[in-house]
Amino acid sequence: MKNKILYVLIAFFLLSCKTTEITTENTEEKTEVSEEKIVGMEIKQPTQEEIKQTFIDELIENMTIEEKIGQLFIFQIRGYKSLTPNLKEFLDKYKPGGIILFSNNIVNDHQVETLIQEIQRDRDIPMFIGVDEEGGIVSRLGKNSNISVTHLPPALDIGNTGNVELAYNSGKILGRELTALGFNMDMAPVADVNTNPNNPVIGNRTYSADPIIAGEMVSQVIKGLHEYNIASVIKHFPGHGDTSLDSHLGSVVSPHGRERLNQIEFVPFIYGISAGTDAIMTAHMIMPKISSSPLPATLNPEIITDIIRNDLGFNGIVMTDALDMGAIAQHYSSEKAAILGIKAGIDILLIPYKQSAAYTGLLNAVNSNEISIKRVNKSLTRILSVKYDRSILNKTSINEKIEEVTIDPRHIDLIQTIKSRKK
Repeated sequence: MKNKILYVLIAFFLLSCKTTEITTENTEEKTEVSEEKIVGMEIKQPTQEEIKQTFIDELIENMTIEEKIGQLFIFQIRGYKSLTPNLKEFLDKYKPGGIILFSNNIVNDHQVETLIQEIQRDRDIPMFIGVDEEGGIVSRLGKNSNISVTHLPPALDIGNTGNVELAYNSGKILGRELTALGFNMDMAPVADVNTNPNNPVIGNRTYSADPIIAGEMVSQVIKGLHEYNIASVIKHFPGHGDTSLDSHLGSVVSPHGRERLNQIEFVPFIYGISAGTDAIMTAHMIMPKISSSPLPATLNPEIITDIIRNDLGFNGIVMTDALDMGAIAQHYSSEKAAILGIKAGIDILLIPYKQSAAYTGLLNAVNSNEISIKRVNKSLTRILSVKYDRSILNKTSINEKIEEVTIDPRHIDLIQTIKSRKK
């Protein structure tokens, strides 16, 4: 698909610049007729949304099935710190829609910048480059003393200040610093509600035990991230704040019905949707009180399509939590999980346990018509729409150096303010 984006961009530049031309050759009569026709005629230019949609449609039309399937995955490249021949071969073969970096991919500023730039350089469709950078304990960058990224306090500390401006400014810091390194997606903020003090996996990663406060904080962090074109991913729908087990290790069952979920767990997600979040990440939780299916929420169409899409009206990206977590990997093959996820309404499959097998299984399902290409194109439209909105498709260069970004004393002042204002 080499240079396809360039060709499509040129075509749409010409489309958006197109004007009406009046021919004055041959006779005066022709000129007069043309003028009569044009008098009072309003020449309608395409809207930005129409230009965007036509661009995306053209891009999808020119993609192979293999390229389309690749866009539905965000892969991990654990252990790789540079673009080795093996890594390049892997990315060239599967053409994933994105990758997520973890602590073992990260050494220092220059290394991370170089890795991301080299990975993106030869991509026909630039990838999501994601990271879990929430602040607090889940800070792949901030906890590394060799990376010039502000280690923000836990979300609960920010929520406990009761000051939404601090949440907004924390989102801006994350956005500015991630952009400077070359990231374009943050798997944050956490939109769970901290209702269970014994929760082994969420805890102070949430902003509050009050769903309204949590929602207000989440919406402001999203706003801050978006100022620097970082795609936001709120998590973990339908709400992981009141569980006693960790879905990294095995199955988790929620005891709550729809009335309780509407009043507590769903509230911050509704705030996040209203704030324009780019994506929602699902949890691997079984929901017996709201679904007759034994499938976890991640693979359950009653959760993904009926609730997220239809009831909440969200039309952005819905992605899974990592599919190598115990709650999925212990019960489903990588192929089966990928197929069930797409059938349920998922757009992006995050870190399958066996990445190549998941890709091949999904490709076979599409080629055999078990999953229609129309269904795949729906997810592609959502994925490419976010890449368009966040200026990922135009390969925007990094304008600020990370060293220049993080010497800003306001970042340290913000941390001190959060610590001093905790209730």
